[in-house]
Amino acid sequence: MISIELKSRGKQGDDFMKLIRFMLILSILWLCPFHVDAKGDMSKYYRPIINWYTLQEVDKVTILGPPTVSPDQMVRYILSRSPAPKLNCSLEELVEAYYTEGAIEGIRPDVALCQALKETDFFRYGNDVSYKQNNYCGLGATGNKAPGYSFFVPQRGVRAHIQHLIAYASKEMPKQELVDPRFMILVEKYPEYQGSAIYWPDLNGKWAVPGTYYGQDILRLWREAQSFDYSNSPLAQAVHFAETNSGNIAAWEEVYRTARKLGNYRVAIRACNEILHIDNRNVTAYINLGDMLREWGKSAEAINQYDTALQVDPNCYAALTGKAYLLAVMGDYQQAVGIYSRILQTVPEDTIALYNHGCISEVMGNHQVSEADFKKLLELCPDNVQVQKAWTLLQAQ
Repeated sequence: MISIELKSRGKQGDDFMKLIRFMLILSILWLCPFHVDAKGDMSKYYRPIINWYTLQEVDKVTILGPPTVSPDQMVRYILSRSPAPKLNCSLEELVEAYYTEGAIEGIRPDVALCQALKETDFFRYGNDVSYKQNNYCGLGATGNKAPGYSFFVPQRGVRAHIQHLIAYASKEMPKQELVDPRFMILVEKYPEYQGSAIYWPDLNGKWAVPGTYYGQDILRLWREAQSFDYSNSPLAQAVHFAETNSGNIAAWEEVYRTARKLGNYRVAIRACNEILHIDNRNVTAYINLGDMLREWGKSAEAINQYDTALQVDPNCYAALTGKAYLLAVMGDYQQAVGIYSRILQTVPEDTIALYNHGCISEVMGNHQVSEADFKKLLELCPDNVQVQKAWTLLQAQ
């Protein structure tokens, strides 16, 4: 780390030093994967982590490419999750528009549709954007009740969505009339973003902020769409075997593994519940259920599962880490730091616990504790870029 020392020369010197310090912090934040307000409140840009982020092979799905789910299956999948979608056209017409526009621009229409499902809660809406706007991807909806852009027909809203994906996935201009009102804004004001997203998780922190697992969430829906109708498949065979072998936990564990691999969370959740019906003290089933609920953003329900696991095994590491992470996400820093402290008493070199404990301590004003955590982290993983950036930012506070 480079140290800069300036000698004060009266009030003007002090003001100059403050300006240099402010500019230094701004330059660090520009390079740091955090998002911070003008006051530098760490609670606004600290993002808890459950693991050190690495892009898994299963998530290396390109934004550009052909569909793997048929339009008919997408329609049936959407209706299975939302029987009465709020749209200004039929669901079939909307799906057809995605496949038509996607084919012209080379964007995967089935995954783009899954992004729309994530943004609109399966076309239920309920947040800042109304179904009347034909805005399926939150264009211009930046929070604080800003509704974003409106498009006079559904097809234009679909085209704007596809074109906005083109802005991130390619350096080419769209092939059709430009209707995305933010396309040129992105190209001109944020040229580093144009063509920067090869895979869907590359949209993390760009399309959505902080959006830590934004792309992965979209791909979970896509995998579920691929496998929700699993008749005459290995999953169907596993379910049939488990159903006809009453009380066989191993059979339902196989159902869980197969369903989870395919991304069929509904069947995976059913398998966990079946296991718990047979053995209500099965800690692994509670953890698996909690992890799935956590991944779907159902934090309170996930914490309930972790708590139940802890009633069976008070020292269950997976339950403690899962609960602490969610408490940190929810802003309950007091409870979260307490659990991370407990974990570190048992596993003092747990780098994930150290990172979260250090960040939360800084948020709570315990700078010395935070500094000690990050010094230890730098000893344990000196090449970890995320730790290095957080440490540099910490030093600039």
